[in-house]
Amino acid sequence: MNRTKSSIRNVAFTLGGAIITMLLQLINRRVFVNYLTSDYLGLNGLFSNILSMLSLSEMGVGAAMVFALYKPVAEHDKEKIKSLMLMYKKFYTLIGCVVVGVGIFITPFIGIFIKEMPDIPYIHVYYIMYVLDTGLSYFYTYKRSLIICNRENYVSSLTTTLTAIITRLAQLLVLIFTHNYFFFLLAQVLLNRVENVVISKIADKKYPYLLEKKIQPLSNEDKSQIKKNIFAMLAHKIGNVIVNGTDNIIISKILGLSVLGVFSNYNLLFSTVNSIIVKVFNAVTSGIGNLVVEKEKDEVESVFYKIFFVNFWIYGFSAVCFLCLLQPFVNLWLGNDYLLSDGAVWILTIVFYLNGMRCTILGFRDATGIFYHDRYKALIEAFVNLVVSIPLTFFLGVTGVKLGTLISLLSTSFWVEGYILYKHYFKKSMKRYFMKQLQYAGILIIISILTNQLCLAIEGSGIYAFGLKCLICLLVPNVFFLILFYRTQEFSYYKNIVLKILKKK
Repeated sequence: MNRTKSSIRNVAFTLGGAIITMLLQLINRRVFVNYLTSDYLGLNGLFSNILSMLSLSEMGVGAAMVFALYKPVAEHDKEKIKSLMLMYKKFYTLIGCVVVGVGIFITPFIGIFIKEMPDIPYIHVYYIMYVLDTGLSYFYTYKRSLIICNRENYVSSLTTTLTAIITRLAQLLVLIFTHNYFFFLLAQVLLNRVENVVISKIADKKYPYLLEKKIQPLSNEDKSQIKKNIFAMLAHKIGNVIVNGTDNIIISKILGLSVLGVFSNYNLLFSTVNSIIVKVFNAVTSGIGNLVVEKEKDEVESVFYKIFFVNFWIYGFSAVCFLCLLQPFVNLWLGNDYLLSDGAVWILTIVFYLNGMRCTILGFRDATGIFYHDRYKALIEAFVNLVVSIPLTFFLGVTGVKLGTLISLLSTSFWVEGYILYKHYFKKSMKRYFMKQLQYAGILIIISILTNQLCLAIEGSGIYAFGLKCLICLLVPNVFFLILFYRTQEFSYYKNIVLKILKKK
């Protein structure tokens, strides 16, 4: 129950903060397109992707170190924690220096990523500000991992949310009163540094032993295991960056910054909703790590399917909403000039759902530390993605970019990750997991078609029509899910938790 209470508290803080941040982001983007051109939106997306490429220098250190911390945290082994955190600090200080150094070095070559250079002054200055914002965060952020391993994600979430609110409000005021992109970025850089320092100070106060000078060196066995996991995560990192971090670069180079600006609005919506859901799952990841350390595999598998059930409900409901509401929402939010094709929306939604359905698998992979066994999977996925996406972009535009992502996803990660978890951790056939995926997908296809047809029957493009569509999307999927899953073991588990909470209240 302590693990459950901790997870519920983490989820509540994370979800509340993420929703507030999302609303402010939507308002910010609306003001942004009022005062600045779509080329500036394109720059935002392009620079973010370039910096994600530079983040390869992180090499998966974070995931490997967090896994190494699970056991000593569970056993309250402060000496081991101190040793690991010192190693973590050295890694991240080096990484921060590499990101800043390499990022500044390639500044003169930014033009090669853009089809036609826009008439925007100081592009290179803006890029350097992005580099500094990303690189400097590595000098502080490593301490956040210890807070998460101690199942206190709500501390991190609260700090991030407050900083995000202040940052978005500051950027909003800057846009309204100055219409200046430089000051818009400056607010982001300065306030992110404040958050980094605050979370570092919180960690020092909660875990004062981190400030002790006497630290024992790690054993050769520990160092060897960490390096092995880092090597495995490096392969995952390279693959993930190429698959998820090159879309904007491909669009910018082949289709231009204006098209990238339109795409970036859709990408903002998908990535924002996804980040909210992922944060919810991350809020229970520390609980998974603790569970793996303390419990038998049969009990771990039982928890896996309970989390997987919630995984489907959340991503399935979100996918239905995107299919039915995304186009009318963008039309109301930004106008007709910022709409993509319906085909692009369908492909974007399918990719969103399939990637989302990997959340539980990836959470258990990180908690069990089986990074090494599928280290080449991400590289193969990245190769397939590039080979398919680039030619499809010439023929199908934005739809082609995401179609390439969909093909690479289905041919590799979507089935390999489940196979690896079952073979190397649960040590049994993945048939049950695979059948669950098919069952959930079949249910979602039927519900999506039904909900979409009901929404299409509503005429008009105003707020009233949009409100009716929202009501349909809220009721139809969730009512069907409730009818279909009410008698399942997974639903009963969560129902009992809710009833216990209400009874105590």
